Amino acid sequence: MKIVSFFDEDCAGGNREGSPPPGSDSSQPELFSRIRNHFEGDVSPFYVPDRNTALALALAASAEKNSMYLCSGTSYAAGRGCASINRVVGMAPLAVPSQFGKLDPEAIETSLRSLQERERLRCTIVSIAQPTEYGLVYTPGEIEEICLCAHECNMLVLMDGSRLFFAAAHLLKAFREQTLFAGVDVATFGGAKNGVGGGEAVLVFRREISEKFPSLLTGMNIDLSGAEAFSSGFDRLLTFRLWRKRAVHANEMAADLSAALSEVRGIRPVCSVETNKVVAEVTPDVLRRLKRDYSLRTFGCPGHTVRFVTNYTTSSEDIARLMSVLR
Repeated sequence: MKIVSFFDEDCAGGNREGSPPPGSDSSQPELFSRIRNHFEGDVSPFYVPDRNTALALALAASAEKNSMYLCSGTSYAAGRGCASINRVVGMAPLAVPSQFGKLDPEAIETSLRSLQERERLRCTIVSIAQPTEYGLVYTPGEIEEICLCAHECNMLVLMDGSRLFFAAAHLLKAFREQTLFAGVDVATFGGAKNGVGGGEAVLVFRREISEKFPSLLTGMNIDLSGAEAFSSGFDRLLTFRLWRKRAVHANEMAADLSAALSEVRGIRPVCSVETNKVVAEVTPDVLRRLKRDYSLRTFGCPGHTVRFVTNYTTSSEDIARLMSVLR
């Protein structure tokens, strides 16, 4: 049986540390109140059961059906999440070339200029992931530049924040500085990647978008049965700053793994390690050894490129076991 410990963060699952203490009864309204405190009140939170639904509904509330959303060609919204988004809300991506998943105003403007007028009018949203699928982080200043560019082009900005905790741990900046204060219009805020199962929150920073959201949830028959369980786990992450302990640990383990991999012949880092991902190009021999014992995600880069993902349960022993396969 192949080892999946470096496949993605979901491999870690939840644990007792992330569960509510005995006798607690954290409700969805209490969670939403706590989220509003983090964003100084200027946010309307909603619960959705999973990442795909969160992205789809955020897009649907922000644009008309059959609109297009501009995003990095390597993003989840352009790849594995694309089919689900299209199925739920009938929207398709305009995939833009980017360096390790990061967009910038020039890339956005160049892509828009390449469109015919009819397509340009359909493209009404810019979607960015914080951090990217490569683990790179946008600074608040970079996000603000993207938002200014998008708004000048009469577009809104959606942030895929399924891994926002890891970016916050790297930046040492409050969540609101990466979203609301930078000009983001709507964001998803995930807990599954940091040990909380059962859904994601969607954070809406514009009233006209938030007013559409409840009717979308009702009209699409979204299953909200997991809301209370999600609320309990997510509330504990925020209340006891458990999110930071977990995210910092995962980021540190990725840095340790990167240092260990750099000593192995046949492995070349593709980009810097800023959060909990190590992306490296490997030789065919190294890839063969990895595939024999591990289940890992590969990237569409030149050569054989593999992504290693650490999480809050990753240990030095896990890294040592991986290195024993490679040496």
